[in-house]
Amino acid sequence: MSSTLADEATGLLRCPFCHTALDQRDDGLSCESCGRTYPISDGIASMLHPDLPGAREKLAEVAGWPEKAKSEGWYEPDDAVDTVLPFPAREIPGWEDISWLATGHSFQVLLDRYVIDERGLRVLEVGAAKCWAAPYWRERDCEYVATDILVDPKIGLGRGRFYGDDFLRVQADAENLPFPDETFDVVYGCAALHHALDLPRMVAEMARVARPGGVVAGLNEGIRGVLRDPANPDQAREKELGINEHVHTMWAYLWAFARAGLRPVRLEYAQGSAELARRNVAGKLLRLGRTPATLWALNAYAYSGLSIYARR
Repeated sequence: MSSTLADEATGLLRCPFCHTALDQRDDGLSCESCGRTYPISDGIASMLHPDLPGAREKLAEVAGWPEKAKSEGWYEPDDAVDTVLPFPAREIPGWEDISWLATGHSFQVLLDRYVIDERGLRVLEVGAAKCWAAPYWRERDCEYVATDILVDPKIGLGRGRFYGDDFLRVQADAENLPFPDETFDVVYGCAALHHALDLPRMVAEMARVARPGGVVAGLNEGIRGVLRDPANPDQAREKELGINEHVHTMWAYLWAFARAGLRPVRLEYAQGSAELARRNVAGKLLRLGRTPATLWALNAYAYSGLSIYARR
């Protein structure tokens, strides 16, 4: 980590237990209040302390992701793909991955409707994985901070070096964020909230570190219809590997956001209205407007994706 980023980490990070400012050491950071230490390795501040609530489950998930990626053939990085994330469906002919299509659409909505031409914002991404969002925030002169529990050099924060060395990468649990109150103008995650052990706590933490009037968003979160089985069979393999998978209803997300003092301003079917137009009932409801079609899809379909945008 450069001296500039080390100083930034010392100034921005707080102990996730007592929220005390941290002191810089040769090998990382330390909390004078509770005595805990947090190493910095390969430019990544490690704030996922084993004493944190749920750390055992989170550390098991850290081990599960590389195993999943290797078994499915996407562990090794592809520079051509990583360069255009989250828009491979738009930039690479023949690319048809539905998940990236939904993530790309939802991220573009965030930029176009809630960032627009604003510059110089301080932005926090939870569950940032490879940190592919860094270039989009950099071109808007924003200060981007990436957090994830996964530091793997190919599919986690370690891969963030591919996108530059001018932003802070922090291994952190989003249910115990190591930042002061009211620090960020934008706080969001892409397909991250459904991994929380405690969804309301994670949303409350995202709200806590957001500034008044700031944006808090969950993009492309897997959800289920109101009468559907909460055990999505498509998540069985991930659960076997120790990955914390949950599938909530739209209403569970709305409740978590409202409970955290957030005001949802937009609900989005993660793949967008173009996909709804191809559906039978949703396509007909689009004639009445985007909202009826979106609410139908998010409540009626067995399993789909939700993007929720809110203001603190």
